[in-house]
Amino acid sequence: MKRTVERLAEHYVAPTQTYTLDLVVTGHERECWRFVMGATVQSISPDECDSQPPAMCTLTLSRALLEHVLEHPASFDLRSAQSLALGGARVTGTSRIAAWWIQLLKRPDATQRAALARARAHAPGSLRAVARVSRHDGSEQALLAQVLNALQSSTPLHLAGVLDWPETQWSAADWRVREGETVLPIASGEGQHVRVSALIDAFSDTAAQSATPYTEGCLLPPAWETRFAMPLVPRDLLGPGQLWAGRRSTQAVTRLHCDLGNSFLAQVLGRKRVRLYSPAQERALYALDAFNSYRVCAVDVDAPDFERHPRFAEAQGVDVLLAPGDLLVVPTGWFHCVWAVDDVLSVSRVLSDDRITRLRSLA
Repeated sequence: MKRTVERLAEHYVAPTQTYTLDLVVTGHERECWRFVMGATVQSISPDECDSQPPAMCTLTLSRALLEHVLEHPASFDLRSAQSLALGGARVTGTSRIAAWWIQLLKRPDATQRAALARARAHAPGSLRAVARVSRHDGSEQALLAQVLNALQSSTPLHLAGVLDWPETQWSAADWRVREGETVLPIASGEGQHVRVSALIDAFSDTAAQSATPYTEGCLLPPAWETRFAMPLVPRDLLGPGQLWAGRRSTQAVTRLHCDLGNSFLAQVLGRKRVRLYSPAQERALYALDAFNSYRVCAVDVDAPDFERHPRFAEAQGVDVLLAPGDLLVVPTGWFHCVWAVDDVLSVSRVLSDDRITRLRSLA
C-alpha cells in the first residue's frame, strides 16, 4: 500500500475531522487495509485492522481494479464499463469518504489541463442568468446553432422542453410498473444488483434509501442507450449515457465540480436546481488538483466554511431550474452542483471538445 499512500498524500488537505476508510481488496486472498485521514493520511496493515473500531466507510474492489486505478490515474473511472469488467467497486458507510479517497488518486494529463485552460480563456467571468430557449423558438437547425454558439463561447444554455421522450411524462409510479425489473450496472452496499424498483421505493422509504443511494452517474442499462439518445447531437459524437436518480433532498445530491467535457444534462423525472460557476472562479471554489475526467471542489456549498475557504465568499453563481423535458448544456470547465427539488431521474452525456468541429459541420 506504500504507492497508494504516496499518491493520496501528494494533494492531501487535512479535513476538519479525522475520517477512517477500510479498503477491502479481493482476489486470491482477501486483504483489508485501514486508512486514517486526519492531519496526515496513514495506512494500517491488515494484521492491525482487527483491533480497530469499525471504519466510517468501507470500499471493496478487486486487486485487478486497484492496479488499474494506480496505473491509469488520468483515465480511470469506477463507473466505467472497464471498471465494471474488473469487478467494480462497492461502498458501505459514508459514501462521500470513499469518493474523496478515490478522487485523491486521480491525476490530469496534458490534454485535460489544456481543456480547462481553453475554458478559462473563452468563458465569461460570471453570468446574471443562463440563456433559455424553447423548442418553439426555432427549427432544429436553429436550436443546433444555439448549442454550437454556447459551446464555442463557453456559455451554458437551457433548452426548455426539447426532449420528446415519452418517459418525461411518466410519474415515479409509472417507472416502477414499466421499468421496475430493469437491473442497473451498480451494486448496493450489500453487494446486490440494484433494480429500478429499489430506486423508486427509496423515494418514499427511508430504510430503502439508506441501502440504495443516489446513483451518482452510473452507466445506462444497455437497452436504454438508443432509447435515451440526445436531441440535436448525433449519438456517435457523445459519450455513454449516465443515469442520475434519487430522492428529493434539501442537500446537494451532486457536489460542486466541473467536467472535462461538455455535459448535456437531460431532465426526465422531477425538477432539479443546478448552480453554475464560471471556470474563471476555480480559485474561489477551491478546486482540487487531483482530478481526471471531472474536478471536484473542497467547498461544501450547503455549509461553506469561510474560515477554511474565505475566497468562496467572492464566488458568483447562477441557478437554473430544470423541469422534465429540459436539456442543460454545461460547457467544459463550468463548475456546478445539483439539488433534487423533487424525486428525480436524469440522463447525461458528454461531448468532448475535439468533436465540436464535427458537430459544426452539421449546422
